[in-house]
Amino acid sequence: MHLSKYFKIEEFEYSSTALIMGIDNKIPVDLLQNVVRLHDNILYPLRKAIGCPVIISSCYRCEKLNKIIGGVKNSQHNEAKAVDFTVKGQSNIAVFNWIRKNCDYDQLILETVNGAQWIHVSYNFENNRKQCLSYDGKTYKSL
Repeated sequence: MHLSKYFKIEEFEYSSTALIMGIDNKIPVDLLQNVVRLHDNILYPLRKAIGCPVIISSCYRCEKLNKIIGGVKNSQHNEAKAVDFTVKGQSNIAVFNWIRKNCDYDQLILETVNGAQWIHVSYNFENNRKQCLSYDGKTYKSL
């Protein structure tokens, strides 16, 4: 199912770990509105402005999948309110700064773990904190 000309709902459900482990990571109907909000308020405007594909590495995580990958219990991924991604051909810091300047968000985190880097961004329907952080695999720092 397409959310827009740039994104399919399947991208928000995909997990290689879920596939390997045989875990059903389909987004529950009652959480689809959260994916639409992430799409409409952050990912679609980003894709349209930058003009490069957004590569989603993680969005929705069912409880079982989140536990297997070592996610925190109260992860916004469990509610489909957070997405981890990179943008093809763009530096993560440039994308991070674009979102910081142009979007409403709850958390915006530049994550670097074991040499890999990606952006984590979350969105709430109400009360977005506009919290900017970096994470090095051990410590969060305010930016």
